[in-house]
Amino acid sequence: MPWKECRGQLVVATVILLTTFISYTSQIFVIWPFLGGASLHTLFILIPLNVFVIMIYLNYALVCLTDPGTVPVNWIPDSQTHMEVKRSTHEPRYCRTCDGYKPPRTHHCRSCGRCILKMDHHCPWINNCVGFANYGHFIRFIVYVIVSAIYLFILLSCRLAQVIREMDSHGTHPSPTEATFLSINLLLSAAAIVTVGILSGYHTYCLTTNTTTIEGWEKGTALTIKSLGRIRRVKYPYNLGLYNNLCAVLGPQPLLWFWPQRMVGDGLYFPVTTKYLEDAGDPEKDGMTDAVHDEHAIHGDGIQDIDQHEHRAEDDYCAEEEGSDYRLSRYSSQTLRGTPSDCKRVSIAAPPRVRTRNSRGSNLRADGVMPATPASVRTFASASTLVDTKLPKDALP
Repeated sequence: MPWKECRGQLVVATVILLTTFISYTSQIFVIWPFLGGASLHTLFILIPLNVFVIMIYLNYALVCLTDPGTVPVNWIPDSQTHMEVKRSTHEPRYCRTCDGYKPPRTHHCRSCGRCILKMDHHCPWINNCVGFANYGHFIRFIVYVIVSAIYLFILLSCRLAQVIREMDSHGTHPSPTEATFLSINLLLSAAAIVTVGILSGYHTYCLTTNTTTIEGWEKGTALTIKSLGRIRRVKYPYNLGLYNNLCAVLGPQPLLWFWPQRMVGDGLYFPVTTKYLEDAGDPEKDGMTDAVHDEHAIHGDGIQDIDQHEHRAEDDYCAEEEGSDYRLSRYSSQTLRGTPSDCKRVSIAAPPRVRTRNSRGSNLRADGVMPATPASVRTFASASTLVDTKLPKDALP
């Protein structure tokens, strides 16, 4: 067995042993005697704790053993759906290591050696990536860890307070065994509350905004670039609102959010919101008279050449509503796939002044043709955070 895999399994075994140690030495040597042994009162207090611990084991096993999601072999982007493209070339995102296209929100993990659907991060504590298929298990795991740690810390603190009172009033001391496990488990549970609490706080933000850890980094970088005046605004399309964001990870039934369940969907396409897709107005009124390209069918072995500096400051994503659908009077359109019931269908405008040359051969389909791409889906970094084009120098303040 390779050392890397062996090390990962040792980490998993350590987590399991540490959880078992804290949970059961506390109950056997401290809490059980403190509560007076077998009684309804004792069972009433300890049964919830053990249920939480069982859920830790269950969700930890699921997050470790569930494949986070892999791009299907020979997957080709659908030219009629919303997709992410490289900001530099407007080509579909492509992984040269895996030699295949990347669906939206997909990233290559060097530790796993493959592309992971909706990759959040690679977690050494689970010896696995956290991605589309196991992110819900990961959230439930850290929730049950923090709840169990707080519950246990309260019980141990009550026993510590009792020990201090007895020492002051009667001069009695706990047994060396109880004192040892009380001290160790108090420190370990407090450490778990702090460390996992910080992690839980960050992933609460990610969960409620439908953001992955990687996308959070990208948004931060994009906001930094925006502050320098190089882009106008940052647009993140996957925030569907609090309730829909929670359902996207924890499942459609709120009563079952903290019960293990499979993710809904395939991880290849994600619903987007129209909140940040603003109407840019009539392109002719804005002075945008250049030809507009909504797709690229490219052959050969060259590269696509996009002159980002020639994009007008007025260029934006725009959609004009007509009846129940969105349409574009001048711009060709693509319909976003998987839109939830409270989000309307959206047409994406293509940017002006797109000049193309031949594309790289490695990005071609079997028939030698690049799939059509909505060129306006300009994205930052790994193409998960949408941003506007670079402002012309004369438009900067």
